[in-house]
Amino acid sequence: MYPRTTAPTDRTTETSGRAKRIFSGSAWGILAKTLDALAKFVTIPMLVGFYGRADYGLIALAFSLNAYLRLMDLGFNVGAVRYFSMWTASGEWSKIGDVSRSSIVFYGIIGLVNAFIFLGMSAYGQQLFNLTEAQVPLYRQIMYILACSTVLNWLSSVVIQLLSAKDELGYVNRVTVISSVLNFLVALLAIQMQWALITYFIYYTLSTLVPIPFYIARLRVFPVARKSLLTPRWHGQAFKEILTYSLAIFVMGLFQLTANNLRPLLLGKFADGTEVLTDYRVIQTIAMLIVAFGGVFMQVLLPSASKAYAEGNQERIARMIFEATKYISVFLGFMVFVLILNAEDILLLYMGEGYGHLSIWLSIWLLTVLLSMHNTPVASLVLSTGRTRFLVYSSAVACIVSLPITVIFAGTLQVGAAVVGYLVYMVLQIGFFYVYYIPKVLHLDGRRLFARAFLPAAIGGGLALLVSQYITTKLVFPDGYGTVIANTIIFTLVYGLYLLVFVVKPADIRQLKKTLMEKGKGNA
Repeated sequence: MYPRTTAPTDRTTETSGRAKRIFSGSAWGILAKTLDALAKFVTIPMLVGFYGRADYGLIALAFSLNAYLRLMDLGFNVGAVRYFSMWTASGEWSKIGDVSRSSIVFYGIIGLVNAFIFLGMSAYGQQLFNLTEAQVPLYRQIMYILACSTVLNWLSSVVIQLLSAKDELGYVNRVTVISSVLNFLVALLAIQMQWALITYFIYYTLSTLVPIPFYIARLRVFPVARKSLLTPRWHGQAFKEILTYSLAIFVMGLFQLTANNLRPLLLGKFADGTEVLTDYRVIQTIAMLIVAFGGVFMQVLLPSASKAYAEGNQERIARMIFEATKYISVFLGFMVFVLILNAEDILLLYMGEGYGHLSIWLSIWLLTVLLSMHNTPVASLVLSTGRTRFLVYSSAVACIVSLPITVIFAGTLQVGAAVVGYLVYMVLQIGFFYVYYIPKVLHLDGRRLFARAFLPAAIGGGLALLVSQYITTKLVFPDGYGTVIANTIIFTLVYGLYLLVFVVKPADIRQLKKTLMEKGKGNA
């Protein structure tokens, strides 16, 4: 054993290494999500123009169905990453192998059930959604393709969970870049070679499966053979430990996924035709860029939060949550308010005339996302505690209150009904966090966290937006991209100045640079 006197140095090195891995995973995750969003941003208007709003709405419908059925995960993804991270820290490789092999069985069964659901739904397109006679054959073929691909997608979840626990999210996100590039190329080929809609959807689906072999190859970072991690074999006792924790996450996730992914399905049922799903997909693609960044932070922070909670250092936990919330709010605040500032111009450039009216709904959606995503560090720590019962209650209440809004206003507000429903859902959810979880479970100062970590960045973004709008009205810029570029430059300068004066002090910059940029040792 090492002498006791080396412990502080080891702990410091480990903390520094963990910070750098968080930074690396976040940076690559943001790059991957940015490229994916840019690929969608460029290709969606081309695909809508080529296939038409109504038929492209079928693909939007397929994405929503596929996303909603992710609830069959039963919350196991969060539970697996939590426990795999703790077992990795303690070197319990045999337990990891037992649970991983059981997970292959578990996810294989879910994939097969998922496939049968798609096959069953293929027969009831007109009864479930407002489809025309001509759209029914296309809808059925899309369901068949989803049924064929879903098993592999579900099984890949196990590999990603293992790599997440081993702090390999930087690698996972680098490989994801390959898939984003392929998605982009497939869309370009579809238009250039005038593929049928189904041909495009087949190649798109195949491009999403390309990263799986790369993920499997990376499992060599584990000190056990890959067959010991991936060969299907049921170990009920080991698996039960994660499943018990995960079921609470599942119930919570059931309401979250229902609130988020049932909204476009409700639009497809109660709004006027599948064209509204194309409108939804357009603003969702832009807003989901921010959601994706929040998802990256959650994905990276969960393993570290689990380890920090296991160590029980309340002071370090409080500091980690405060700093993470502050910097995430600064970054997402910049992204959100830049997009709001340019919302109408982006939609006109993105989709052309006839979509500018969506700017108000896009702006409301972006503000809602900023409110929800600033809570990512807190949510990661809450999941690490395992005390998730109240999350189930809050998710259920928010879901039950918000979903009828989409149904009631779908006929009048169209896509706006889904946006307003999402706003109500997130306000209720964040309210529950600040009223209960932050003060009573995490024992943190919620008022300080909101007022000093989140609010300064949000206020700064709003002020910079107003100043930028005022300046741009006094100047003349070329229409189109020239306006967007000018708006963005002005906003960046104003927002950056505000941050340097009121939010990020020189000492913060020096500390951030020291933590993330210095060459690490040991575990780094």
